Amino acid sequence: MENDFGFGLEDRENFRINPDVWLHTLLAIVGDKEKKAEAVRQIVQNTGFTPEQAQLIISTTIGILINQTRAN
Repeated sequence: MENDFGFGLEDRENFRINPDVWLHTLLAIVGDKEKKAEAVRQIVQNTGFTPEQAQLIISTTIGILINQTRAN
């Protein structure tokens, strides 16, 4: 079964992200008001979470990525 990420669900255990790239990308998004609003809108639309929850997801993800990049 394929998804929007282009890999099958059977591959999700082997799926890894580059935390440096994701961190830089998320920081660029939150640094631009329009891009941040679009990211929040998409999270709300795709998950049903509130805008506040979507913003918490983004900020928590940034925090986790910061810790991962520091550990490397």
